[in-house]
Amino acid sequence: MSTSLEEYYSLYTNPLTVIRFYQIGYTFTFILGFLGNTASLLTFSRPTLRKVSTGCLFIILAIFDTLYLLMCVFDYLEFGFKVPFYPHIAYSEFCRFRYFVMNVSQVASAWILVIIAIDRWIRTQFPFKSGSICTPKNALIAVIILLVIDIGLNSHMLTPMFGIDIPGLAYGSCGPNYFTDKPYFLFYYIQWSMIQIFTTCVGPVSFMLMTLVAIFINIYLRKRAIIQPTQTIHGNQNMIRQKQMHKQMLILMFAIVYIQPVLIDITIIWTALGWVQSLNYAINFYIHCLTSTLFRTEFKLLMKNIFRKNQMKVTIIGNLKHNTHAQIINPLAKK
Repeated sequence: MSTSLEEYYSLYTNPLTVIRFYQIGYTFTFILGFLGNTASLLTFSRPTLRKVSTGCLFIILAIFDTLYLLMCVFDYLEFGFKVPFYPHIAYSEFCRFRYFVMNVSQVASAWILVIIAIDRWIRTQFPFKSGSICTPKNALIAVIILLVIDIGLNSHMLTPMFGIDIPGLAYGSCGPNYFTDKPYFLFYYIQWSMIQIFTTCVGPVSFMLMTLVAIFINIYLRKRAIIQPTQTIHGNQNMIRQKQMHKQMLILMFAIVYIQPVLIDITIIWTALGWVQSLNYAINFYIHCLTSTLFRTEFKLLMKNIFRKNQMKVTIIGNLKHNTHAQIINPLAKK
């Protein structure tokens, strides 16, 4: 016996707390995230930053963070404002695409931070070779390899095993169906949950911790090796710059440590955890600017250039209006 759309929505309704999370919490996340990611793209696209591997990696990070937030807009509209997408679109197909993009973005964002940490380690471990190793080209090659593995890992979400479940229900609208494919249902909520925890949290954090420890050891050993006074001054300056960068990397590491949802039946907790997770893809730019003098400087220069261009446009428009007005008045005065 088939169930109509009206019966679905009468049987499965989201609690008011869940609705408010989507209406208020995600509004805040989107404002913070889209503005921050746009600013990040503009800042790291500046010539001084995009020529180095770290800048290129931050550009790619901002792109994946933006993709994740864009996919969250669908939930924001459906669960927060009860926009009835089903049955007006191909719901199953869109579920597969949306969850696939979200999961690929999650894994990519976490491991791009690992690549950034490795990039910093290479610069401290092999300072004379880092110029030829840490290049934008090599950074892109590393990201491409990561993306190939990432897509292959999450490709099962594009199959018919995954799709529509209960339209309109937060964290129940899309997923595996127990009645149509029980083995995949069990795999998704047991084995796949463990894989997600490792690929988006435990694995990246472990690699970043090891890299950061190795960086600090390298800096410590170099500091002890400095003997001459002039070398000491120069070394101290380098140490200050390195500490600033490593402080940033440490905070970035904590930015990817979010609570991985597990299989539970309380929709409100699901929604709260999902919202906290979405914040991870909205705050990266603010973390970079708060912890890096170089990035703050480049962002300020970007804002000054934008302000200067706007001022020039206003001045040009004002002059054109003045000249046009003068051209009209002068012939009349002659007559």
